[in-house]
Amino acid sequence: MIQNEKTGPDPVLASLPEVLLILIEDQLSNNESASDEELRDYFIACGLTAAQAERAVLYRRAYATDFCWGDATPIRAGEALNFNPKTGWLEPA
Repeated sequence: MIQNEKTGPDPVLASLPEVLLILIEDQLSNNESASDEELRDYFIACGLTAAQAERAVLYRRAYATDFCWGDATPIRAGEALNFNPKTGWLEPA
């Protein structure tokens, strides 16, 4: 996982076209069956460079464990949100 995910948008991935960001974030959030290598290869087949694909896969754990709302995602904003049952609010992960 990327260690500096709370520092703002990812400098490599956040500037990708919206359609690619949607695809990447969907796969990172929902694809539990593919291995990291298969996911990397899929991203490359969809138009990412090898470096972009490898970096995207590094976010897999964050997308699998944190709730992402709108643009508050690890790639777009540097953080995701978690639901706090005590307050009833979404808070930074």
